[in-house]
Amino acid sequence: MLSPGKYLQILCASVIFITNSPAFALILGGEGNSPVADPGWPKGAAAIFNVKARIAYWEGPPFGGGQWHAECRGNATALNAVLVDFAKLDVKNKRLVVHDGAGKSFWLNPNGQADKQDKAKMDWMFMVWVPANWEHLRKLPADLNPTDPEEAKSGPPSQIDIYTGGNIKWADVKVPEGIKVIDNRLEAHGFSTGDGIVLEGKVTDLVTQKPIVAKVRLERVEPQKTGGYQYPAVAEATSDDEGHWAIKKAPSGWVRAVVVADGYVPRVAGYARYDDQPHWQEFTTGLARAATVAGRITDSDGKPLADADVHLMDVVTSPGGRYETTNDYRVKTDAEGRFRMVQVPAGKANVWVHKPGYCRPGLGLPITTPKEDIALTMMKSTQVIVTIDFTGMKRPAGYMVSIAPVGGEKIGSYGGSGNINDKNQMTFDNVPPGKYVLKGRPNPGADKEETDAATVDLKGGETVHVKLTAK
Repeated sequence: MLSPGKYLQILCASVIFITNSPAFALILGGEGNSPVADPGWPKGAAAIFNVKARIAYWEGPPFGGGQWHAECRGNATALNAVLVDFAKLDVKNKRLVVHDGAGKSFWLNPNGQADKQDKAKMDWMFMVWVPANWEHLRKLPADLNPTDPEEAKSGPPSQIDIYTGGNIKWADVKVPEGIKVIDNRLEAHGFSTGDGIVLEGKVTDLVTQKPIVAKVRLERVEPQKTGGYQYPAVAEATSDDEGHWAIKKAPSGWVRAVVVADGYVPRVAGYARYDDQPHWQEFTTGLARAATVAGRITDSDGKPLADADVHLMDVVTSPGGRYETTNDYRVKTDAEGRFRMVQVPAGKANVWVHKPGYCRPGLGLPITTPKEDIALTMMKSTQVIVTIDFTGMKRPAGYMVSIAPVGGEKIGSYGGSGNINDKNQMTFDNVPPGKYVLKGRPNPGADKEETDAATVDLKGGETVHVKLTAK
């Protein structure tokens, strides 16, 4: 899953957008079993999705949607009828995942409130992709891509999660042929419900595939009021000579598993949220040897830029895919504009740089690691302060200002939008020089409520004030 706290600046379709709206909100959802119109699901999915047993549904993920979830409540008889249709679903990759405990509807109780737990109980959940959305999301940069690269050949998966702690006993479930079963119950892995929450995995070298003796830390994810997160350790294990490790009676709550070994880049194996029910989860992890990334940042005159923030994004290894680490691949340049990272896995990445008052137009610089001769130039940027004039009318509860290059957005161009503040202003910082079009409109709102466009020609180092009149 994506790491928490990512991006108020979101890379989407290769255009940078700035937003004050919740970047990771669900697209839509609802309660009950009223039929949902087929948005382009594979043949046979509508009948499974729109069953009478459905108590809620929702669509995700961010940046494209198309992953639909039907949350259902019923007995084994109702589920077995669904499985017959599931076996016929026009999807190559069909799987059934079995869990201990009672299922809990995300849509009916997203914040885990105690007084909503009974209403949110569910017995199974059906997940299906709209294939076109899955194909779109696969093309996003690694840090934003929610799909599994190993599924590229088999296509978008479809899945039914079954929870055996409610109305369904696993012994009563009849699984038709053609469905892969993944049994995540504790007893299927040699544990018992008395072991509580059990995390288990294996650590290997990504290149040699040999097991590694490593430390595994379970860390609690704690959002801070001032922004960011703290990660205190709450449990620890050491893998054996075969790379295997296990943690029994792990604490509930929001946690992440971190794997550390000498000579390797630390890796975040995954995130999860647990309640107090017994549960088993696997975190099998491959580690990469450490490589170095270094270089120098200068301005347009060739002078060094100190204290520039250098950040590696979309870090991937082959094999292994996206590689998240604990230090976020971020350093600052020294007085000579030089930077050096020594804990980077061998693979590919994009280099992004940031310094207030400066910009580097276009996308991040793609590199193959290790790499020690990176040279990047930044130019002076512009600040644009837009004020909305609401004279003669009531200000809407939400109002948004957008900026886009003249001629429209294209790959690598700067564009974005954001909600105005209590002074009726929206400020765009570090805008590359060039010609842009600014517009304002209520959020939500209609096209007829949009302001007349204002075109500006921005020069580096300027602060430009623009007034737009609301309609």
